[in-house]
Amino acid sequence: MKKIVCELCGESDFIKEGEFFVCQVCGAKYTVAEARKLFVDVDAQGATASSSPKTSTPSQTAQAPIAQKEHDEEEFANEDPVLAPKAVPTTVRKVVVQQRTPSNDPSAVKRIVSNVSSAQPQRVVVKKPVVKRVVVKRAVTPVTPVAEPEEQIVKAAPVQKPVAPEIPKMVGEKAQMIQNLFILAQTAYDSENFVDAEQYANRIIEIDATNCDAWLMKGNCAGKNQMGNFRLVESINCWNTCLSNATKAEYEDYAFTVRTNCMDIAIDYIMKNIQGFKKNPSDEEFNNIKDKIDYVDPIMRKANQTFGVDIITYEDRLASNVAALVNEVSKNATTKFGKRKEQQTDAALQQFKETQDQCIQVWDYLIDLAKRHGTVTAILKNLVKMHENIIRAVSYKQSGSKFKESTACSMSEKNIRLEKIQKAKMKLDAKFVDIRKRDRVEQKVKNEKYWEEHQEEKQQLLDERSKLDHEVFELENSKLKMPKLTELKKLEEEAIRLQVLKDNPTYSGKERAAFMEELQKTRKQITTKKREIANIINPIDERIEKLKKRMYNIDKELNQNR
Repeated sequence: MKKIVCELCGESDFIKEGEFFVCQVCGAKYTVAEARKLFVDVDAQGATASSSPKTSTPSQTAQAPIAQKEHDEEEFANEDPVLAPKAVPTTVRKVVVQQRTPSNDPSAVKRIVSNVSSAQPQRVVVKKPVVKRVVVKRAVTPVTPVAEPEEQIVKAAPVQKPVAPEIPKMVGEKAQMIQNLFILAQTAYDSENFVDAEQYANRIIEIDATNCDAWLMKGNCAGKNQMGNFRLVESINCWNTCLSNATKAEYEDYAFTVRTNCMDIAIDYIMKNIQGFKKNPSDEEFNNIKDKIDYVDPIMRKANQTFGVDIITYEDRLASNVAALVNEVSKNATTKFGKRKEQQTDAALQQFKETQDQCIQVWDYLIDLAKRHGTVTAILKNLVKMHENIIRAVSYKQSGSKFKESTACSMSEKNIRLEKIQKAKMKLDAKFVDIRKRDRVEQKVKNEKYWEEHQEEKQQLLDERSKLDHEVFELENSKLKMPKLTELKKLEEEAIRLQVLKDNPTYSGKERAAFMEELQKTRKQITTKKREIANIINPIDERIEKLKKRMYNIDKELNQNR
């Protein structure tokens, strides 16, 4: 029995919608030409078997029903079916698929975004047969049709559908093929089968060399497929092609994804190749850490020049990841040394010190690599803590039924370690100064870049501030020109003069009393005058205060960090 077998899910449950055959399990669409290649023989148990081409006889053609569905089946029967290989079980990711009709638009396919730091989803191993398409050359044997009476052929021929124009049909087939390939690439990528995912991306590029998502996928797969040589340079070239083909509206979205993926892949490669430090914390493994970091550094510099990867962020994240690995080694050594005296032997103490000294060596190197305040401070904290633990560490030996102290840190060793702690703190202080300077320079550049892109907004704020400043000046000047305010100012000056005369000891008591009386009268006049002009001055002062507040907000807007 012949059935169409979906190359994506291996099922044969199809319905025909328009010019496409739709799989009812995974939703994949196939054109008539593609469906013919998936048409295989299936036995009673559902297994596929090889079939040979069949040719319809004129009598069979005359007896075919008129229904459209059976006409399509007859149309497939007249073509050479493609032999399908025996189903091979494979390990795939369990996916819950709802029945749906996917769009023909290739842009509807979800973009692949890699995130190494994010937690991997749980996977369930499911055995499912997958039928792959095999290209078989058809025998070029012309079939000579048997002549039949014209009347019989007309009666047996089914109702023909109107034929769509050739060019739109080809465009639709190409879009559907790209969409199906993306589904296959997505499945392979999620299963961490980066080799197959890259092959599907290459097939999409063969169809459409300007497809940004295919170039993005190819770059991701090249970087993550670390079984052989490190291919980050190839990934950078693929991502650069992706960005060069992106539209102006899509560019920033693609650029953010590319920068993130580039950092994730570089850090993941380094971390996978320095795991030997866990088993053997030694000078050799420490040199291996430095060699791997130095190897990737020029590649990341190229990525910075190509599409703007932030080197400061990359180095800080790398330092944080390596520090986490070293912390794990340090904690394991501390746990192994333990707190029980019977296990804190001289040999155990020596091993503890050697391991912690290797960790301190790596931490000291990472302080220079880190670029953020938080990362540098955390590394220094671990370094200082471990020096202090070594200073306090003591080994014991058994004497009878008791344990006595055997070896402790000597005074010279304590002084050496305290000196190392002091040097590390001085390095931290110097680095913080450099970080603050760098941050200020970076922020200034960001601010200048922002206002270069928003010159019209900046000019509007400057014009508004100038206008507000002029209005404040006019209001202050109007207050000074008010007659009542001038009179008030003269009375306040007179009060000051009388206050000075009253306090002058050269005058007699009677004269000073007279000055005091005049001063009290003047103060009463000032109070009365202030009440008179309060209704005029207060609205002006409130207006001035409001304008000054707006000026302050404009200055804040112009000078804030972007």
